[in-house]
Amino acid sequence: MKRIAFALLIPFGFAACAVSDEPLSFALIGDGPYSPHGEEVAARMIDDINAREGVEWVIHLGDVKGGSQSCEDGLLQSRRALFDRFEMPFILTPGDNDWFDCIRESAGSFDDYERLAFTRSLFFPEPGMSTGQRPMALRSQALESDYTEFVENRMWEASGAVFATLHLVAITRPPSDSTTAIRRLSAASDWIKNAFQTARDSDAAGVFLATQVDLWPVSAPTEFEGEWCRLCGQPVPGLAPIYEVLSEEAASFDGQVVIAVGDTHVFRVDKPLYGPDGSILQNVTRVEGFGEPNLNWVRVEVDPAQRQVFTFYQELLP
Repeated sequence: MKRIAFALLIPFGFAACAVSDEPLSFALIGDGPYSPHGEEVAARMIDDINAREGVEWVIHLGDVKGGSQSCEDGLLQSRRALFDRFEMPFILTPGDNDWFDCIRESAGSFDDYERLAFTRSLFFPEPGMSTGQRPMALRSQALESDYTEFVENRMWEASGAVFATLHLVAITRPPSDSTTAIRRLSAASDWIKNAFQTARDSDAAGVFLATQVDLWPVSAPTEFEGEWCRLCGQPVPGLAPIYEVLSEEAASFDGQVVIAVGDTHVFRVDKPLYGPDGSILQNVTRVEGFGEPNLNWVRVEVDPAQRQVFTFYQELLP
């Protein structure tokens, strides 16, 4: 398999991941902190990740606060300050707690899309750059498509793989703006297709997609669906179109695919996606990160020379 290496041109003082076949590792976190105790644990987790040699970047799978916690500026700004302690690039994909659930009375009865705008301005001030103490140059859907508001949908290449974040959240109530909700799905579908096309163009060994929503909160073999497990195999409300896009793109891709999710706070690694022919797609792996109250992290190793490309390790804090 031929792979193409290239360098990103970035301003002096910023870091970039060189695109090569060399193995690398990164940290996967999410769903927290939600409480004062969680903030203390998160601070220790950040120290633990910073002390680990060779961690190239950190992906946060969204929900930087609890769904019933206040969505006031000060709390969100404190989360930005917390994550700015990472010594490596920090990349966030927003969760429902971060804006969608801000309409709740317990969260302050905010306008949800106003909070989304604030979250974007706070965590994505430069669409083409990550945050963290060593920002990394990234592609942004906002800079190369008609979906100009989606600064949070990012993409980059490293170690023979394509990485992308997708803004998808669990729909726990009717959207306050159905047109915008449909556009968010359309943007995610477009970005998924873009990631796979990028992987094909560069002959990549793998595709790694990160999003907040757990697309398979209840999963089991098809023979358990129905009487034993009524929710098994059922799409998450409001997100049905995404499954078809993922299935079609992954089924026609020769490499390995990882779909990293948060949302239900249960660490697991499995193969829940079925292809157009109804069989399990063996090249697709779902990894779900930890979440409060168990704020551990997942170390992901990427090696295009290995058959599975992506390997996952639990990093449990004392």
